[in-house]
Amino acid sequence: MAKRGRRPGQNNDLSEMELDIMGIVWRLGECTSPQIIQEYCAKRPLAETTIRTVLSNLRKKGYLELVPTTAAAYVYRGAVSRESIARRNLRKLVGRLFDGSPKEAIAYLIEDEDLDDAEIKAIQDLIAAKWGGGSHGN
Repeated sequence: MAKRGRRPGQNNDLSEMELDIMGIVWRLGECTSPQIIQEYCAKRPLAETTIRTVLSNLRKKGYLELVPTTAAAYVYRGAVSRESIARRNLRKLVGRLFDGSPKEAIAYLIEDEDLDDAEIKAIQDLIAAKWGGGSHGN
């Protein structure tokens, strides 16, 4: 029986290290494994072979793809956007920690974080834009 195809990255959670490496790829865009290794090791020294193994696993999971090139080193780019990963992980987090309530998650963040006036204004603007600037539920 043939396996069903999955969208890249679907149902393949990222480990903390994989997420860190994806963050580098998203920030750099198309990049080589030596560039990724250099960026990662600037923050946390780790064996090159370990990082290359993680890169290989990210390809197998569908998060990275190879860019066709004539260069000697592999050139990678993200096959899945930061936004889609953020959305999926945030939904899981809200589901697990806040019983699926975005309101509870937002309330927790607002109460727990030291927000300056500019950040509060930006949050208010996001809410106003979501609701078309009108007064809802009043």
